[in-house]
Amino acid sequence: MKYLLRFSFFLLIFSSANGFADQGVNISCVNMKNLLDKEYIVHRYKFDVTTFKFFDHDKNLFVKVPNENLIIRKDFFAARFSDYELGFQINEFEGGKDPIISMSKYDYINEKFLDHYLCDAKVAEIN
Repeated sequence: MKYLLRFSFFLLIFSSANGFADQGVNISCVNMKNLLDKEYIVHRYKFDVTTFKFFDHDKNLFVKVPNENLIIRKDFFAARFSDYELGFQINEFEGGKDPIISMSKYDYINEKFLDHYLCDAKVAEIN
């Protein structure tokens, strides 16, 4: 009986350690030019309490940006890099329609927007 209680105690401790600590947002975006293509690329971003993370397909590397380095406003946030910026905007419409999230990639070198994306966001539990 004593061993059963100890085992139950350890099981309780380890099972509670696997609980979720916080919430974040998973954002999936598709380039608006490619929405009608059958094989479009879905770009995935994760935004949590400490970092903004994504895979840069152009540079073929995983990028992590601490939230303290992001520009965060009421309905907008942006991640700035040396040659471009990713800006996420929540667009609300009159009439009670659901808001739309869009993302734009701005090229600093050529001073123009490169692409615009339509996004979907889901709240996610983060370990």
